[in-house]
Amino acid sequence: MSPRPVSSSSSSFSVAVKYSSRRAQSPRVPGKKRLRHAPKASTNTTGGGGDDDDKSGEEDATMRNTTIPAEFTDSKEEEATTTANNMNAGVKSPYEKYRLASPITFERLETEKDRRKYPMNEDGYFDLVAKNDVPSLDKLIRDLSPEPFKRLIPTSNLPGEALFESPLVSFAYERGWRDNFKRSGFPGVEVEKENAMEALGEDAVGDVIIDCSCGSGLFTREFARSGKYDGIVALDFSESMIKEAMERAQKDTSVPADKIAFVRADVGRLPFANDSIGGVSASAAIHCWPDVQSACAEIFRVLKPGRIFTGTTFATPNVPFLDDDQNRLLSTLSRDLSASRPGTNGLRFWNSADLRDQLQSIGFSDVTILREKDYLFWKARKP
Repeated sequence: MSPRPVSSSSSSFSVAVKYSSRRAQSPRVPGKKRLRHAPKASTNTTGGGGDDDDKSGEEDATMRNTTIPAEFTDSKEEEATTTANNMNAGVKSPYEKYRLASPITFERLETEKDRRKYPMNEDGYFDLVAKNDVPSLDKLIRDLSPEPFKRLIPTSNLPGEALFESPLVSFAYERGWRDNFKRSGFPGVEVEKENAMEALGEDAVGDVIIDCSCGSGLFTREFARSGKYDGIVALDFSESMIKEAMERAQKDTSVPADKIAFVRADVGRLPFANDSIGGVSASAAIHCWPDVQSACAEIFRVLKPGRIFTGTTFATPNVPFLDDDQNRLLSTLSRDLSASRPGTNGLRFWNSADLRDQLQSIGFSDVTILREKDYLFWKARKP
């Protein structure tokens, strides 16, 4: 599962055009024909009738129904009009429906000016990672590389993140990689999905939830297919994983497309306002996060009071002849050493006691942790 973590249409519109008695001298648009208009007949102020008045009325009616071609309209004005029409029709924009906010200020993206800073990109997802413009060698190499090779160069220098930014890992995730989790006691997608939805509870039904570190969208599709939620944010830090998740969702005709927003974001800086999200699920993810405390604090911040954070991860092995405290000491030592050892990809596994302490230190209550072999499942509530 990938670390860190995650379209509006417009149409031309008709406007009434007023014409003076002399033809307006419109500037010529290079490469396009000038739009030609017939001059409006002058108004007869003497009260006379006749053919001229009839023609004038016909011309006025014609001009009122004139449609200006799209190339002669102001795209920003058109966008604002479309948005206004959608609001009048009761249609929420993706920004509003999925509670998207600035990753810098955490304020909702409510105005068109705000939204133009964070548009849906040409690939169809929102990139809401806080930008770092400080130059680095990795960034320079990535920017100068030909397009097909850019995806092969990770944006992060953290091993755990960089691993899941690889297109090869994205490609392999649902083609055998995820099946290997069963060896550690993971019960399988169907059971894990049911456990997650049961943990999220009835309070989350009809609300927006986040599939945090969604990876290839395995659970995003399950949540959307269930029909329980108003929307699911598929959130991940990896561009490759987001694109893989989008492609799989588009090919699956059983998944309602209008229920998912794909968002690239940092789990340590979630682009949502305080107390705005109905529930968060993070399946096989927390062991990939470089700063678990910051990530859990962010999840706590964006959750509505009383809502649930649930997830799964890998547990450190238990030694049968050691008591709980000794196993905790051994597993903590093993986890810290493995995280720093070359070749381990920076992944950090957890024992139940450490994970409980971590969640409670953030402020979560009613923490429940279940273990099966090397599989950990948890559920925690924001008071």
